[in-house]
Amino acid sequence: MIDNNQQESLECNTWVFSVIKRDFFSVPISIRYISLSMFIFILGRGLGGDTFFSVYLKSIIDNVFRISVIGALLPFIKMFFSISIGDLDDHSDIRSVVFISKIIYVLTSIAFFLAGTQHSVPLLVVAVALNAIGGAALITSYHSLIRKLAKENTRSTVFGLYFSSTNFAYVVGWLVAALLIKYIDLPHLYLFVGLFTLLSFITDLKLPHLNKKKLREYLGKESFVHQFFRKAFSCGAFSKALVSLKTANKKIYPVFGFEFLYNMLNYIGFLFVPIIAVQNNLSLSQVAIIFAIMRLPYVFNFFTWELADLYNRKKFILIVLLFMSFLYALLGVRDGFVSVIIISFGISLGLALIRPVISSMISYYSEESSSGKITGIEEFIARFGEVFGALLFGVLSVAFGMGNSFIIIWVGLFIFAAIGIVRKFHLLKRNHF
Repeated sequence: MIDNNQQESLECNTWVFSVIKRDFFSVPISIRYISLSMFIFILGRGLGGDTFFSVYLKSIIDNVFRISVIGALLPFIKMFFSISIGDLDDHSDIRSVVFISKIIYVLTSIAFFLAGTQHSVPLLVVAVALNAIGGAALITSYHSLIRKLAKENTRSTVFGLYFSSTNFAYVVGWLVAALLIKYIDLPHLYLFVGLFTLLSFITDLKLPHLNKKKLREYLGKESFVHQFFRKAFSCGAFSKALVSLKTANKKIYPVFGFEFLYNMLNYIGFLFVPIIAVQNNLSLSQVAIIFAIMRLPYVFNFFTWELADLYNRKKFILIVLLFMSFLYALLGVRDGFVSVIIISFGISLGLALIRPVISSMISYYSEESSSGKITGIEEFIARFGEVFGALLFGVLSVAFGMGNSFIIIWVGLFIFAAIGIVRKFHLLKRNHF
């Protein structure tokens, strides 16, 4: 016999499974391939490259402000390439862009490995530059392709699946990295990036409606590689992006503001939480576990977007930011493994809740014909947020210390969210978007 509590638990589990199953099969198979490819690719990065990035930088450059500058260099280069790549995606075979970007990532992993083993700052700068170019090309192209392939009424679900798969890869990678770091030197972990990048390309071959090119078509005279770098370094893409931005739905502008803020906050955590953890005498294995737990809420992006759809999305984002602001204050005054885990998890939960909401809103206000350019603009703004966050926190840390810098972030975020909530509830009419 099944009692009432067991019956309710069974019904709840059945409901959750049915929601996941319904949402999963509503996603086009081509986008499932993209999500699988990104899972494999991100798994390689999670096995050390992203997990200990700031600690890796500290082993070469033992200065918090210089770490923030190098950390800002990565999104700074991505920022300018994103616009050009977005324009390229509107006029080219996107799988070819993905192929070139993954070759660049293989070279990136080798450069990071050599920079770490040789403690070479010039090699480190080369590695960061290659990482930025490959990242701008890959992420922008995948997002553009998703927006081209997704139906309008499934975009939130699609991005939920995409972000869930990539973040689940991070969770798995970081948990494995917690074991690997005990036996493998930090620079050697970057070789996993190149290996899993090559493995992920096998899945890319299944992407539909994209031309298959032979090797000579990539490397010959006036090949795609030449076009890629010529257009990637072209300034003409910026003028086209501005035209697209001027003609875009004006409601997309504040959403780009949320994109900027999200990436600023996310990147501050990515760069400086590991350093704080190490300063509090936590081991690298514990840092990896903290990162895995921080990323865990993102795994549920697949269906958490439905929470926002029940209410006004902008209000939802502002309310989440308001509650998150207090956690930044706690991060500035608390230390210890358990405290850092709990606070970091809360911050990540808030960021995870708003990530697919922001992406789906940008998709909603974008036209299919300019999805590549809009995605490029989105990536430009996202990377600008990371640059701003890295440099801002670096300057604040030098002036006030790292703990006080998190308290300053709390004050600024609280004021922004509070003002936004007051305006939304008192000055604007209630509507879905």
